[in-house]
Amino acid sequence: MHPNPMITMLSDFGARDIYVGVMKGVIAQINPELKVIDLTHQIPPQNIAAARFC
Repeated sequence: MHPNPMITMLSDFGARDIYVGVMKGVIAQINPELKVIDLTHQIPPQNIAAARFC
């Protein structure tokens, strides 16, 4: 296993609800040593082209 495990997150979840926090909580339960980097959660809903650009 890599000595400094990391995952980056990009989503269309936004910041007004609990979904990003829930997702990060599940990740922490699976691997508490994993570093989570939030790129953005402000992609327009279901906009694959914007996500690809980011």
